[in-house]
Amino acid sequence: MKTTTMEILRYSWLVLSSLFITSVFAQKKDASDVKDEWNLTSSKTFYGLHVYTDIAGPVTSMFKDGKTDFSFGVDADICHTLYPVFEAGYSKYDATSAYNYGLAQLPTYSYTCNGSYFKLGANFNFLNDGRGKKVIPLLYIGAKFALSPSHFEIENVRFHNEYWEIDKAYTVSGTGLCRWAEFAVGLRYPIAKFFCMGVEGKLREFGGSKTKTVETFDGNSIDVNQSFSPGFGNMNGSKWGVKYTLGYFFH
Repeated sequence: MKTTTMEILRYSWLVLSSLFITSVFAQKKDASDVKDEWNLTSSKTFYGLHVYTDIAGPVTSMFKDGKTDFSFGVDADICHTLYPVFEAGYSKYDATSAYNYGLAQLPTYSYTCNGSYFKLGANFNFLNDGRGKKVIPLLYIGAKFALSPSHFEIENVRFHNEYWEIDKAYTVSGTGLCRWAEFAVGLRYPIAKFFCMGVEGKLREFGGSKTKTVETFDGNSIDVNQSFSPGFGNMNGSKWGVKYTLGYFFH
């Protein structure tokens, strides 16, 4: 009788232990399912729009006098694979100390440039890990075509000729149009539900702008080779760049 009672107690203990362990694992699984439930969806062609801003431009503008730079972008998620993208921004820069515009002036001039820029292209994602999720990580390559209509102003451009005893100072201003192509490799990852952070390395190629002929007040003309463009920077400098983005995915 004693043996039978012990066996019943042992069997009851095993059953209760099994039920407890099963319950614990079930709760963990349910918690995991609840954790990822916000990101679950049916497979579709269009998943949503990702709206983002480049956080590097405003941060660097805080530590550099005479510079203002901000931009935003939006891309559409098609099959978690193709992402048509549009970007726009504004930039203002004091380029006096860094650039030469081929003008025969003394080094007392000042040069400022400001304007908007627009980019249109597409990214291709290599990390499509399932179409049952609303937002996924991206490892992508992409290409964009960019345009920048801008305004420049050069103050105190001085012309000096000893023979004719001429010494004049001019203020030259005008508008220009720069264009270029961008090729990019980037990574974007959801950090808190639909909030995403990203980093992108870009190579800017085929950049150029037409020489601008500006008429002066006394009937002369000055040719200005615009070497700085909003959205590109120094068109005679490095073609490489990096941007850091923070955005939200609207599903």
